[in-house]
Amino acid sequence: MGGAVAPLLINKASADPRFSEHPGLHLYGIESYIAVPLSRRDGSFFGTLCALDPLPANLTENDFDVFHLLAQLIAFELEADETQRRREAEHRALEDFISIATHDLRQPLTVMYGQTQLLARRAHNGAPTTEMTAQIDSLLAQTRRAVLLSDMLLDAARIQTDHFTLDKSDFDLVALVRQTLDDVKIAAPGHSFVLDAPPALPMHGDERRLGQVLRHLLDNAAKYSPDKRGPITVAASRSQEEDGTALAMISIADQGIGVSDADLARLFERHYRAESATERGISGSGLGLYIARQIVEAHGGSIWAEHGSGGGLVVHIALPCE
Repeated sequence: MGGAVAPLLINKASADPRFSEHPGLHLYGIESYIAVPLSRRDGSFFGTLCALDPLPANLTENDFDVFHLLAQLIAFELEADETQRRREAEHRALEDFISIATHDLRQPLTVMYGQTQLLARRAHNGAPTTEMTAQIDSLLAQTRRAVLLSDMLLDAARIQTDHFTLDKSDFDLVALVRQTLDDVKIAAPGHSFVLDAPPALPMHGDERRLGQVLRHLLDNAAKYSPDKRGPITVAASRSQEEDGTALAMISIADQGIGVSDADLARLFERHYRAESATERGISGSGLGLYIARQIVEAHGGSIWAEHGSGGGLVVHIALPCE
């Protein structure tokens, strides 16, 4: 009876043909009972307010109306409390995200600052050397990484407020993959990378945001893979669907710590982090893969992950192309 969603009023159960033989009434000795549903403002049911007594009652429709008003008041307060708790949880998640993102941004910015100071001193003392050129390349790579992290913060806010749009143009997807790989190689010198791709792959889309997706996936592959464990493989190709749709296919495979089956199904959820990462104390916001999915799907494509044949993780992207 406590799960009923329709209002119910019983003044004397033993005399009511609907409930006189109800086992619950006999078991607990209930004679009078009143219940009304607790509903959110959108009409969804989430509980019942009820009162019962072992003695018969003489409740009228007016009493029933008062009880119904009391249920509405309780439902309002419970919903308000539920909303407040959800907002507080979202606020805490946002604070955690900002803290983690700030930490992630500080690392490349600190490297940039130190190398810029060194470059400035050497530039005053003579012509650039091979070492200086390498430092300039590192500075550029770290700068791009900082910009991409900033873009991720902005895109997270835009997605939440439904202000997320794409700036599409024609570009070469393979060239974008190569440029992103060059940056990641500088930032992750302990890892080796293998690229299997055609000379070019024409694409119409948001080049900056797809570069953001590739950078995040490659950073993840390096972050969750021990140094020198094996190459991170990037494959790009073009395929044709049965309906004639041309797809650009990209896969990024690492030989890292991998994830469980349960984590695999939830990797692209907002703020979700795999247990294998949290157990090892690997920092992250849980937003990168979520934003990557939003960007890919906004292009009409799809992104998914699967276990690697030799361990680790493989992330696949399929994008409509020309």
